[in-house]
Amino acid sequence: MVSVPYDQARALIESESSDGKSVEREEATMEDTVMEDTVMEDTVVHADLSGGLEGEEASLLAPEQVQFDTGIGEWSALNWAKEGPTQADTEGQTHSNARRSVAGHEFIHSFLQDLPKVPSHYCRSTTSKQYLEPVFQSMADLYAVYCRAAAEKNATPLSRQVFTDEFKRLNLGLYHPKKDQCNICCAFKTGNLPDDEWQHHLLQKEEARAEKLSDKNKASNNTMVLCMDLQALLLCPKLKASALYYKTKLAVHNFTVYNMLTHSATCYVWHEGEGSLSASEFASCIVDYLSAHTEPDTFILWSDGCGYQNRNAVLSNALLQFSMKKNKVVIQKYLEKGHTQMECDSVHSVIERRLRDQDVYLPAEYVNLMKKARVKPHPYEVKYIDHTFFQDFTKLRLCKSLRPGVRPGDPTVHDIRAIRYNNNGTMDFKINHSDDWHPHPSHQLRNSTSDSHTVTPLYSDRLKINELKFKHLQDLKEVIPKDFHSFYNNLLH
Repeated sequence: MVSVPYDQARALIESESSDGKSVEREEATMEDTVMEDTVMEDTVVHADLSGGLEGEEASLLAPEQVQFDTGIGEWSALNWAKEGPTQADTEGQTHSNARRSVAGHEFIHSFLQDLPKVPSHYCRSTTSKQYLEPVFQSMADLYAVYCRAAAEKNATPLSRQVFTDEFKRLNLGLYHPKKDQCNICCAFKTGNLPDDEWQHHLLQKEEARAEKLSDKNKASNNTMVLCMDLQALLLCPKLKASALYYKTKLAVHNFTVYNMLTHSATCYVWHEGEGSLSASEFASCIVDYLSAHTEPDTFILWSDGCGYQNRNAVLSNALLQFSMKKNKVVIQKYLEKGHTQMECDSVHSVIERRLRDQDVYLPAEYVNLMKKARVKPHPYEVKYIDHTFFQDFTKLRLCKSLRPGVRPGDPTVHDIRAIRYNNNGTMDFKINHSDDWHPHPSHQLRNSTSDSHTVTPLYSDRLKINELKFKHLQDLKEVIPKDFHSFYNNLLH
């Protein structure tokens, strides 16, 4: 490498300037250029501001042998130094970048808005956040799909940070079927919750766990102890084809009841074309399970405190009617919010592992895979039900309200930790698991009459799915074998 002092390098440029004008612009540009540290060929002279020579005398070299640290040729350097970017060029480039940025943000917005969202039944009722269907494992996975979509539309993808910021601005989230962290515990860890409130929460959590363990230990032929929960959303079809990212799919539901003594589990499976997720659907599954087991005198049901699913007047009426008709005692107990881990969660985990990397074209295929998910101690019982299975318990009028009191300051429905339905038509409740049973206010219970026992079918026909979902499912038939097309063609819409 030969190093040329800056003055000599400048002289070489001036000697080649035909107009003899000032080379102030070349000097300014040269100062920017020669500060670079790009490695040159051995035959190239290195222009250096520090002065001094390395190797042969630079003055003996021809001008065409001089090349600057940017790696560009001599005439390119000369023309660049002479002409330089004008203000108009700079402003034009700025406006062009701004237009590209606006277009890029609009594409991100459109891309995210078009992605299918999880039905509100599977999200917290207290949040306005929308969750994407569970086809993306992480933000990196979602960003990769966005980049591919941008390439298909000949659009320039923006950075991962810009994409994430827009994702948050739209109040979106990735749907994770695992149990959420407890909001109260998280608030305490960040210093946003007083210590006394957190201690009360811990006491409620430990009481619930101790109570459930006690019930589990006393499970017998006369006392059946159960836990129940709805599995995370399942989608049909379930494939790895990229076409599924942008199309809404059929929702499939699995409500599981688990026997803590025998470790058996029954899964009630249906899709949105046969039923929704109202209190009557869940009450139908629970009453069906209890009716199939006539031996026990007492049933203890553990669940979370989800209002539309486990803690509502519709289900209470259904269980009270069952107790009276079958001469049984049914007890509902609720775990502390944020700490609702139960044995039936293990059923869902086993099923999810079985479904991993499996293509599913029809809801009925989920049923077959669930039956094969476990072998020991015995396979899961799976009931694939349709609209004729569900009963309408909203017409029952045995219990007017679950609320223990009516005056300000009285306990509310969400304060209840346990409810007992007696075979004589009365109800008891607990505010804490360690409390004694308190009679439910008699004015909330009604005398048994013929119309108060009325239970009719919930649906007279299959349910209609919305028009857009039907269209998307028709579009997805191109990645579904023809043998399964008739199922999607026959969906009501």
